[in-house]
Amino acid sequence: MHRNVSNVWWLAAVLGLALAACGSDSTAPSGRPAAGQIAFTSNRDGQNEIYVMNADGSGAGRLTNNPANDFSPAWSPDAAKIAFVSDRDGHPEIYVINADGSGLARLTNSPGSDGEPAWSPDGTKIAFDFHDGHFGIFVMNADGSGLARLASNPTDDRDPAWSPDGGKIAFMSFRDGNWEIYLMHADGTGLVNLTNNPAQDEWPAWSPDGSRIAFITTRDGNPEIYAVNADGSGVTRVTSNPWQYFTPVWSPDGTKIAFSGYDGNSQIYVVDADGSSVSRLTSIGGASSPVWSPDGSKIAFASNGDGNGEVYLMNADGSGVRNLTNNPASDFSPAWRPR
Repeated sequence: MHRNVSNVWWLAAVLGLALAACGSDSTAPSGRPAAGQIAFTSNRDGQNEIYVMNADGSGAGRLTNNPANDFSPAWSPDAAKIAFVSDRDGHPEIYVINADGSGLARLTNSPGSDGEPAWSPDGTKIAFDFHDGHFGIFVMNADGSGLARLASNPTDDRDPAWSPDGGKIAFMSFRDGNWEIYLMHADGTGLVNLTNNPAQDEWPAWSPDGSRIAFITTRDGNPEIYAVNADGSGVTRVTSNPWQYFTPVWSPDGTKIAFSGYDGNSQIYVVDADGSSVSRLTSIGGASSPVWSPDGSKIAFASNGDGNGEVYLMNADGSGVRNLTNNPASDFSPAWRPR
């Protein structure tokens, strides 16, 4: 994370939702069980590196091996590659590596800081944040060619989220003097303000069918989850509680939203997409960064409740919580292999 953008963003940083290296170490798991694999960041070797493990916690292997920091792993849709951020060249840039640890390549080479890589659904492009005094959204081909800035803005645009069909990108923008959720075509045209509210609207997340976008807003005085139709209609409140909520993540079938909630401690919650049946899933301190398994049966998350960061796994109903990493270093930023 480059800097704070609001009280919501600041608390997310405190919770470690996005904690912030050339060569490779091809020690990734050679086989994977039916449950798949999870990429994560760990500093167990003295600096942040990208690791991959089987989803049962076995076979953890280091993909990167550099004295700088590598973080924010993001799987390509075909699960063949992992994009990540590294400051090995003096400031954060986007890199990509094959899932077996081979083929390390630097994709960006800019004077500012690049982060938050997001693959297009077809795997041909990567959108990302660029910071050179303020944030902008760029897109490039998956090999780093064809770099273009989208919806240029003299203030800040960030957190690009591709629609499931790849035709549009939702993002948060400060161009109106406060954070709003905007939508544009994948080429940067057709800019539309979806939220248009004097409060802070942040962190857009598409429903799997592309019909709705969940986001965080402070319009009720504290961060809550709302959702809006992709055409800007039908704004609805999903959570209603005096706590603070972060990082909405839709279940693969679109019926539920997992998120981090803060009521003096951070825990993982799940809510039905219509706002009913809110359930607290964890009782481990500092739980954050929930990610669904591709089949929706499990949720991985990060927690510092044991005194250091660990990656945990639980069933989607909160049962069967287990520590996958169990290491005295800090393990965080889990990213589930898409298939």
